[in-house]
Amino acid sequence: MESAKKLKLLFVINPKSGRGKDDPQNLIHTFFQDKPYDLHFFNLHTARKKGLSLQQVVRDLQPDGVVAVGGDGTVRSVATVLIGTDIPLGILPAGSANGMARELSLPLTMPEALEVIVKRITQKIDVVRVDKDQYCVHLGDIGLNALMVKYFERSGIRGQIGYARVALKALYHQQLLDISIDNGTEKLERQAFMVVFGNARQYGTGAFINPDGDLSDGIFEVVLIKKISVLELLKMLFRHRPFDPAKTEIISARQVSIHTKKKRTSSWMANTWAKYIPSMPTSFTGSSLSLAARVKPYKCMG
Repeated sequence: MESAKKLKLLFVINPKSGRGKDDPQNLIHTFFQDKPYDLHFFNLHTARKKGLSLQQVVRDLQPDGVVAVGGDGTVRSVATVLIGTDIPLGILPAGSANGMARELSLPLTMPEALEVIVKRITQKIDVVRVDKDQYCVHLGDIGLNALMVKYFERSGIRGQIGYARVALKALYHQQLLDISIDNGTEKLERQAFMVVFGNARQYGTGAFINPDGDLSDGIFEVVLIKKISVLELLKMLFRHRPFDPAKTEIISARQVSIHTKKKRTSSWMANTWAKYIPSMPTSFTGSSLSLAARVKPYKCMG
């Protein structure tokens, strides 16, 4: 009798992610040693040096699933490649924060997360398109947190200690942004220290920036942090009370255009899914991509 075809899994590994010193490729090999899977690996660091393209590898290999091994940035990078295909995304959390894994209630230890992968339980989620060629599956932002990400990338210090150090530096250099928002039904003028495109609810640090967010509801939220408040921060961490709209305003939308006016120095744009880009323009357009927005649903294992 002909043996069943082995399922092909492509593991995309970010060796610079912030958790642990164990080699994830060895752990994956050990887990699958007695299982009927055809394993393939794509090391982002090595591929960058060799000029290899993940898009081309996925196109040539046609795997049954692609697994992001890293943090939220790795998840975003892999998801961007898979959008428009029927290939599901798996997540092995190995970053400093792992916000998307937490959002999906995935195990944070590798053996347990691999068990989820082999069960092939999938769910459909939305993605948010930003300026036509960028995608966000988790949270994306302009302003204060973006500045934190820039400092975090430059510091080389990972983990919660690294976040704490750059948070203090970002608070010292914070800038208030003048923002124009058009969601198709109304035009708003606001000032804020931070603007968040929220597909998900929480950052990997545990702060619930968008407590009513839903990955599969066909909309996203624009969260405006208008005043820096310890009380509002405590609400994000413990979710005991609603936000004060004078300090934290949330606007739901399927499509939105945002324009930020420069104040003294250039505005920052970065987030949990992309590195800081100094030349990024200060106008952004985001729209929710889901069945309601005329795109295929995005498929995620877990």
